[in-house]
Amino acid sequence: MSIESNAELENVKAKYVTLQAECSAESENLGAIDAQRQHEYEMRKAESYKQLASNSNTQIVMSGSSG
Repeated sequence: MSIESNAELENVKAKYVTLQAECSAESENLGAIDAQRQHEYEMRKAESYKQLASNSNTQIVMSGSSG
């Protein structure tokens, strides 16, 4: 192999190790990440309902799990 090929191979190996470390660190925080995504979803949903309700001609009936 040439020097460039060896350098490229070492770069790929280093990137692989880095990505593995990042994934294992994130896997420990999956609960917190999921909670943050759920919170952002609920906030966007509330904002959408607020915008819908701001129109005086809009009537909203909520029932079931969304109400």
